[in-house]
Amino acid sequence: MDFGDCPCTGKTLTKLVKPLVMTFLAKGQLHGYALQRLLESQGGFVQGPPDLSGIYRSLKEMESQGYVESSWIANESSGPPKKCFTLTESGRACLAMWKKTLINYRAQIDEIIGNMEELSAEELPIIDV
Repeated sequence: MDFGDCPCTGKTLTKLVKPLVMTFLAKGQLHGYALQRLLESQGGFVQGPPDLSGIYRSLKEMESQGYVESSWIANESSGPPKKCFTLTESGRACLAMWKKTLINYRAQIDEIIGNMEELSAEELPIIDV
């Protein structure tokens, strides 16, 4: 059975990149490559972690919303300066709201799974994907 782009495959979970990036930035200033490495270390991405261009798109959007600030930092080695990002106070407030929202989602998901677990094998067949 092919579910294509159905949300049941978890493909829409990439929308959780923003709160994850904000969580990393809450711990301190980071540049895009460092964020990419941190995201790669996380599980849960159905199609793999976002690429660097996707990370920078998200950072640019969050910067335009006032959630992150950027600055150029001279590279300690001989390389070019790096654009680093810092979470703003508005970003911290947004991250706090993300946490509240995700806790509520988790409660709803737990309830849905509980209802599914009550189904018989006939009502909810086991499928190979």
